[in-house]
Amino acid sequence: MGPAITRALQAAHPGVRVDVASDLRTDPPQPETIDVLVANRLPDGLLSRCTRLSWLHLTGTGTDHLAAAGAPPGLRVTTSATVPVRAVAEFAWTAVLALAKDLPRLRDQQHEQRWQLPDARLVAGSRLLLLGLGRIGSAVAELAAAFGVRVTAITRTARPSPLAGTVLPPHVLRAAAADTDHLVNTLPSNPGTRGLVDRQVIEALPDDAVVVNVGRADTVDTAAVVDRLRAGRLRGAVLDVHDEEPLPPNSPLWSVPRLFVTPHGAYRFPEEEHAVAKVFLAEFAAWSAAVAPADQGAAGCPYLARTEIA
Repeated sequence: MGPAITRALQAAHPGVRVDVASDLRTDPPQPETIDVLVANRLPDGLLSRCTRLSWLHLTGTGTDHLAAAGAPPGLRVTTSATVPVRAVAEFAWTAVLALAKDLPRLRDQQHEQRWQLPDARLVAGSRLLLLGLGRIGSAVAELAAAFGVRVTAITRTARPSPLAGTVLPPHVLRAAAADTDHLVNTLPSNPGTRGLVDRQVIEALPDDAVVVNVGRADTVDTAAVVDRLRAGRLRGAVLDVHDEEPLPPNSPLWSVPRLFVTPHGAYRFPEEEHAVAKVFLAEFAAWSAAVAPADQGAAGCPYLARTEIA
């Protein structure tokens, strides 16, 4: 990500100094000189040590990790939230379709050279319980129409949406879970969503339902999902987000039956770096105009002493 953003920034603003920090476990050199920081994950407390920092641009979507990074009040923060929308929505549907068509079992049978018909289900006419109608949730709902899937959405306001047949408030989530085939979570992490999909919600799901989490790990009770899978009382689950990342080698999640662990990569596609760079450049133009519209001289952007890309 760093080199792609560097090339784009220096092509548009040749006078800007850009340093790419390759070790994300430690502070970049001289954090007190940084004016703009482009990053995703940050060392604990880094932002409090960036005493000149006026703007943080996140290459990802979520901001729930900024408290640990020491974000000061009033810091301008922008994200690349528009970039992964389609990729994550497609990944969520890949998970739903793969489990509906019994693809994991078919793959195992190929390795075993065993010829056996799959336990496949029709997706058309099935019921999708979608948690969240933000950018990604809306994209998931839009794709549902192509498959003839009925969408029930859970949102904070329960405001009606043309993307869902029914929109419900969070306090009826448990009842809604009892009447679904696919639970897809796209929720961010915040005080209102953490732990929302709790054990009672997971226990309410039908035994042939599936769980797909492309939101945040702390919004879903992963242990409850694992218990249901071990008891043979869920068709399957795909978890792209985890309480600990990377998932350690000794994690029990690696060997849970019908659980598919993916490495928080639902957002990936070949042009991702260039798309993030484009978003950042647009934000940079607005920021530079606001910070010093009259101070740009032959050096290009003298008011920008340093840009760190982590």
